[in-house]
Amino acid sequence: MDDDNSDIVYGQRGALPVPRGASPGDLSIEPESGEQYMLRVRMEAASIPNVVVANNRHQFLLTSNPGKRPLVANNPVGHPLPPDSVAQPNAEWLSHFEQYFARQRHHFRTALSATNIPANPDIPGIGQIREWKSYCYEIRDGSCQMLATLAHIDQPMAMRLLKWMTTWLSKDQLRRVEAIWMWYLLLSLDSLLDHEDTHALRELCRTLLRIRSIIATNFTPARGEEVAALNILIAAVTRGYRQRDLE
Repeated sequence: MDDDNSDIVYGQRGALPVPRGASPGDLSIEPESGEQYMLRVRMEAASIPNVVVANNRHQFLLTSNPGKRPLVANNPVGHPLPPDSVAQPNAEWLSHFEQYFARQRHHFRTALSATNIPANPDIPGIGQIREWKSYCYEIRDGSCQMLATLAHIDQPMAMRLLKWMTTWLSKDQLRRVEAIWMWYLLLSLDSLLDHEDTHALRELCRTLLRIRSIIATNFTPARGEEVAALNILIAAVTRGYRQRDLE
């Protein structure tokens, strides 16, 4: 990992990975590359609070809310929260996120279409699951290589990666590299999914929900950023791809 990203964790300002030397380009027009897209999102994130803490000081959530309003509902004194409640975003945040995801998805897909793709990209073959696992975990997040990979693969391959990543996840932890890959893969998908693809996204969402629930049973502020990443990915499925019954 390069020096620009070595100290970045889930929900810090600037947590979206950006290659060294990237320029935002002309802000009056849509981004012309994946690098410009990520840098603009990073700039936008830097202008809003990164973490909101509720009155009981145990609820944390990344502020991806374009409305810049508090995201976590206060806990009335004397009314204990169920274990998973410390990790759940409120309805207002989810409503804002739905619009945010649609906008980010449009910009990201546009940017990918303008990304330069090597003639013979050095990536694993379609069915090489072990090789893909090593590739995804070893690649520098936010690098030109990651963007070129995302621009090169088609939707069936993107869905394969999401399915495989669902099985690669640990039962009680979400790694930063996993969160970044899944976020960009979810942004890259076409909105028209068949039954099999929808089922795969629902299985991914259920796995993320289980991880969040486990973390919530023994929640500490140190894991707030990890919960934020989980909430973003869960909402990408439930709101971005209209699977609200899983919330």
